[in-house]
This record gives sequence, structure tokens and C-alpha cells, in this order.
Amino acid sequence: MSNLRILLYVFVLSLVACHPEGTNVKQGLDKAAQLIEQDPDTASIILETIQMNQMNEAQLAEYNLLCTQFNEDKNIPHSSDNQIRQAVSYYEQYGDEYQKSRAYYYLACVESDLNKEKDAEIHFKKAIKLAVQTEEYEQMTKICKRCSLYYQKYGNFDEALEMERKAYASQLMLIDSKDRSTVILSSALGLFGVMSLLLGLLWKKHLSVRSQLDIFKEEIQKKGNESDKLALQCNYLEEKYQSLQQHIYEDSPVVTKVRQLKERTALSSKTSSFSEKDWTELLRLQESVYGVVSKLKELSPKLTEEDLRVCAFLREGVQPACFADLMKLSVETLTRRISRIKTEKLMLVNSKESLEEIVKSL
Repeated sequence: MSNLRILLYVFVLSLVACHPEGTNVKQGLDKAAQLIEQDPDTASIILETIQMNQMNEAQLAEYNLLCTQFNEDKNIPHSSDNQIRQAVSYYEQYGDEYQKSRAYYYLACVESDLNKEKDAEIHFKKAIKLAVQTEEYEQMTKICKRCSLYYQKYGNFDEALEMERKAYASQLMLIDSKDRSTVILSSALGLFGVMSLLLGLLWKKHLSVRSQLDIFKEEIQKKGNESDKLALQCNYLEEKYQSLQQHIYEDSPVVTKVRQLKERTALSSKTSSFSEKDWTELLRLQESVYGVVSKLKELSPKLTEEDLRVCAFLREGVQPACFADLMKLSVETLTRRISRIKTEKLMLVNSKESLEEIVKSL
């Protein structure tokens, strides 16, 4: 039956070939336009029988638009935009909103196949805007569905879902103009398309989140390994630092001077010199290496500078008889002061340890 119908159309066209050229072209284009949706193959044959050199500019625009529509409806990849651009150029000047909408729509389809991503998006939006103005909801549905496929092609699933929603809304608007049962079925299919796309979008995001989670776990593991290495390096450097600090302390001239005082006796007539600079350096070294000063002040904020100096000498094992003159005190007075530091300031009355032992243990 299909072949007979095609032969019949060809026969009719051959009969009208004797008509004036303009009438022949117009009849062929009108018949192709009527059949392009239901019987695109027959429409294509009719278009092939029309002589292009007989067309005026308006007929050529319609011819190019129908040829592009045939390729689009038959899923034939577009290889050039020359035909559709001629139609767009004409309809931009002389066409109404509906014709412009169709022209922009098929231009966008061609540009999508030619990977002209930005241009296609612009012309899809123009086509949709014009379709809304003309209230051609069937055309609007068609454009939105094709635009959704365009967005899916480039991975823009949020925009694709929005287009599916618009297509579904356009189908609902057809209720007042078409048979209700047909529209309900169409609307149900549209809703199914929206839900399918939504599920696809959620699944894609799920895969993306899982992929990011795996990458995050790998980074955490890598950071953990790096942290372990850094911890080992820090421990090594800390040990080296402590060793260096100890070495500096042991070789310090002021510490050497203090330790030489151990050899003195209370009866020694020789008075050693110990400047304010020496006192400051001794306390600084004991603090940087052993933390003696801060630990003593933590035990008793009442300790004075003189008290700290006494503790510094005791830390090095120098007896009161050997450094009493440096403190400008008698041995007895210095001994009582050491006792008060322990019992009254450090509040260690019941401790059996001497102040020297307490300081060395810090």
C-alpha cells in the first residue's frame, strides 16, 4: 500500500507538470508540507521532483526548510548548514513568528550535529521563545524535547531536565485544543520522559559522588602516609635539636664559669666575677634547654629574680659556700634563703628532697 501511495503521488505530480511553472512548484511544496509529518518518504520523493530553478526566494526557503526537516525526522546526520541558513535568512526578514520558530529550531538541530554547541543553544532558546508567543504548543513540545537531547549530549542534565518539564507543560496545554484521551496519553508519556531523565540525572550524580568519595579516600590515605613521614621527621629533628641545645649548653662559657665555682671554698680569698650579662645568659640557657625558669614560676609566681639565680646555681650543683659572695650574702643568710624558697614560696615543707634535688628534677 505504501508503494502504491507513492506511485499515486508521483503520477499526480506528473499530471500537473503541464501547469505553469509557479503553480507546479507551489503544489509540490504544499503537498510535501502536508505529508512531511505522516509520510516523510513520500514527501521526500515529491521534493526531489521539484525543479529548484523554477523557485522564487520564498519557495526556496520553504523547500530548504522541508529538506532539513526530513533529515531531522529521519535521524539523518546533518553535514552542512547551508540549506537551513538560506531559510533562516529569508524568514528573519519576511516570515511570521511561527515560521521563524521553525527555522531557528531546525538551524539549532543542524548546529547540534555540527558540534556548534553555543550557537545551537542560542537558536533553541529563540525557537522556544517564538513558539510560546504563537501558542503553538505542539511545536513547543517538539522543540523542548529536542533541546533536552541536545543538553544531554553535552552532559548538562539539569538543563535537560528543565526542558523535559517545559515539554510536559506544553503537552498539558494541548488539552483545550485536542482530543482529551490523546493528550492524556501524550502527557503520560511526557511525564514518563521527565521521570526517566530525573532518574538518570540522580544516577549520574550518584556515580559522581562515589567517584569523588573514592578520590577523597585516596587523598586521605596519601595525607595519612605523608603525616606519618612528617611525624618521624619531626621526631628526628626534635632529637637533633635537643642534642644541639645540650651541646650548646655544655660548651657555653657562662656554664663553664659556674661549674668552676664548685672548686671554690668558703675560705677562698679569690672573688670570681659574674656580671649581669652572665646571670641573664645562664637563666636563658637553662630555660631553653630544660625549661627551668618557666617550671619554677609555674610552681610559684612569687619567686623573684634573685630566687631564680639561686636555683640556677643549685641546678649546676654549686654549693652556697661557693657562690654566696656572688649574691652579696653570707653563707648562713644564703642557706636560710634557700630554705625559705623551698618551704615558703614553693610550699614544699613536707618534701624530704633538698631544693637542689627539686630543681634538678624539673
